[in-house]
Amino acid sequence: MAKSDGNQNWLALYSEAVLEPDRKKVKIRIAHAQMAIWRRARELWYAGAPETSERRHMDAAANFLGILRSIGKEKW
Repeated sequence: MAKSDGNQNWLALYSEAVLEPDRKKVKIRIAHAQMAIWRRARELWYAGAPETSERRHMDAAANFLGILRSIGKEKW
């Protein structure tokens, strides 16, 4: 199955958030990645897509971004 643009978008934004070296930019990158994951999950839900590895990866990515956000609250 080929990756859609939505898949590419959330993956790219997730990578940017996780790898962002500038602490001042991390918070906004996390927010953008979380929004992209939410949009992609909604897109899949409305399409009636079955459980996929992409969905599991999105869940893991969303959880990790949540951890980064909570850790960052103490540092930002």
